[in-house]
Amino acid sequence: MGMEFYHLDIGLLEARALTYKIISQGFIKQANAEFMEIICRDKLFESFPLELNSVGFQQGLSHMRLWCSRINDEEIDHLLTELKADYNQLFVGPNSLLAPPWESVYLTEEGLTFDRITLDVREFYRRHGLEFILINKEPDDHFAVELEFMAELIYRQIQCINSKQFEESSFLMKEQTAFLNLHLIKWTSLFTQSVIEGSQTSYYKALAYLAQDFIGWDYEHLSKEKLEKLYG
Repeated sequence: MGMEFYHLDIGLLEARALTYKIISQGFIKQANAEFMEIICRDKLFESFPLELNSVGFQQGLSHMRLWCSRINDEEIDHLLTELKADYNQLFVGPNSLLAPPWESVYLTEEGLTFDRITLDVREFYRRHGLEFILINKEPDDHFAVELEFMAELIYRQIQCINSKQFEESSFLMKEQTAFLNLHLIKWTSLFTQSVIEGSQTSYYKALAYLAQDFIGWDYEHLSKEKLEKLYG
């Protein structure tokens, strides 16, 4: 593959990976005081790594910036209590979950986890030498874990470009497109809409809006890159 076909923007790759990482961290566990301190110190949502012009994405940033403006010494305990209650009712239980965070719940008639979809996702991870740390204890097709996987593929692609391994980089881009096409793009809207409708805090509503529009945009972006490589 000649260099003329390789015009990927490293800065954009880094922004995509970081966006996946930030959103993943928001869904994988409930926010704690340390994470809230990082948000404040780094002004994370004031200068987000990637900014899209879509209504949902801008709405997500506005929700998050408004929520962040409430973080101070007097409010932090109250905010953490709110987030814990919201996180549990959305994703953990003990009652019926308002937004189950597993792909197989949305894409199987029975709504069961650890089925063929979970195993398909697991195989995708294994193809890249990865394994969910809680394998066989929690489903591999957790939304946050799938986002973390996308971030890892992008970081590996950046390393390949920097070391001029262009064929491997191209393969990793195809894998990102395939994973979005076969998995994330099929259920992100269903999941994030459940979060938006069920959440009692602007924090989780914001994450859901950001995830919904970003993943749709990323799939279109990668599809366009693929076409440009074929016909550009």
